[in-house]
Amino acid sequence: MTTTTRATRPETSRIPDVVDLLTSLVACDSTNPTGEEESTAALLGEALAAAGFETTIDTLAPGKVNLTARLRLGAGGRSIMLNSHLDVVPAGIGWTSAPFEPEVRDGRLFGRGSADAKGPLAAMACAAIELAQSGTITTGEIVYSAVSQEEGDSAGARRLVPELVGAGRLPDAVIVGEPTGMRLLTAHKGSIRPVIEVVGRSAHAATPQFGVNAVVAAGQLLGLLEDYATELGGRRHPLLGAATCTPVLVGGGEAPNAVPERCRITLDRRLLPDESPDAVLTAINEVLARFAEQTPGATASVAELAPSTGGPSETPGDHPFVVGARRALAANDADDSLGGLTVNCDMTHFRAAGVPTLVCGPGQLEVMHAVDEHVVVDELAASVGLYRAILAESLTSTEPYPS
Repeated sequence: MTTTTRATRPETSRIPDVVDLLTSLVACDSTNPTGEEESTAALLGEALAAAGFETTIDTLAPGKVNLTARLRLGAGGRSIMLNSHLDVVPAGIGWTSAPFEPEVRDGRLFGRGSADAKGPLAAMACAAIELAQSGTITTGEIVYSAVSQEEGDSAGARRLVPELVGAGRLPDAVIVGEPTGMRLLTAHKGSIRPVIEVVGRSAHAATPQFGVNAVVAAGQLLGLLEDYATELGGRRHPLLGAATCTPVLVGGGEAPNAVPERCRITLDRRLLPDESPDAVLTAINEVLARFAEQTPGATASVAELAPSTGGPSETPGDHPFVVGARRALAANDADDSLGGLTVNCDMTHFRAAGVPTLVCGPGQLEVMHAVDEHVVVDELAASVGLYRAILAESLTSTEPYPS
């Protein structure tokens, strides 16, 4: 179901305070998968609608939504999208304050999602509203999107991007909000998560010689996978470092008195921009073939793929969108160096559609998914001006960007 709120006359007195807005957002429990995203989207939609944006809520599933808001500043020009995600990871235990009761202390705002990625969501909304109401840009369009379930399988972005393509409304460039300390990241690793099933032969645990122990065989396979991971260390990207392959889940056995027939190993394989999921699966299957040769009686195969945000992507550092964003940061005495993101994000879906994309936002990578997640209040406030500067720089020219 899709609900659209038409633009009304903007209320120039209603520019939200970014700390207040973030505090309200963090108080909404949008945990993936158990929480709901609607209240977070509603708060953002209300602020944007009050500033004259046309807002649309698209319901993907109960409690799971995409928010899109648009404001045309004038005829012609570029369309620039600010994008981030509504969901957060589970809070876990050990917090020094309640994770969904945001608290400011020692100059930092604590709460689950304060950095990943409700801090970027709040700062982007405030920057878009400020620029829209400044009247300084009279061409182009600002698009704001807050998407569903990025922390799972990126269902929101996987739905949004094809819809934009089908409607002929792809933006000319996208800034994806993730905690980067407001540094511009132009590349990110992707991931693929093969679930490997090792099959042996069951027998009574009192007569193990009549069986083939799948758990023991899985241990032998883990050794081969470690060799494979070591080989990957020789393949490096200048912004992202090496590709990796990490066993993250192991489970097997059927009963405490039986030789286990089956064991499953889930891998987290991080991909560099020059790698494809198909090529990676081919390489892993080659490892499994070597395992079969060395382990008579046991087999191993990729049974399924666990959910992942998606593959890797990169925007060239000399792309005009990147160059303009660097110019905007430098003009505001901010770090304009380029970097890479070692985790997944929704950039991959926009790049796959040919849209130049950057990752940039307040907060630090090391607090993502961590206990006592937080964002520095001064950095959050400064990020509003930096987002606004990048937007203004990108919208000033009407010349189309190359894909």
